[in-house]
Amino acid sequence: KKMVVEHGAKGWNFIASKLPGRVGKQCRERWHNHLDPSIVKNKWTLEEDKKLMSLFLQFGKKWSLIAKHMPGRTDNTIKNRFNSALKMHNSFQEYIDYK
Repeated sequence: KKMVVEHGAKGWNFIASKLPGRVGKQCRERWHNHLDPSIVKNKWTLEEDKKLMSLFLQFGKKWSLIAKHMPGRTDNTIKNRFNSALKMHNSFQEYIDYK
């Protein structure tokens, strides 16, 4: 976090050079998926799940496009939410009934 504050969310190879054992891609993914303070880490709400399913029906598995419609949720988090929580039910209605 300190390196991104000092150097910005770019120059990942430079940032990685200051962190032994890390490469630029790892630093970038860690920032964008976990450390960025704009990421929402709260429990998913039923409303968010409904929005996710609606966007999935509209865009398919284009997670980064869906993320643009869900501020604070990363494309990786959205994909994981869909695959782990929603996909395990036979239908979205079954998921809603379960909730």
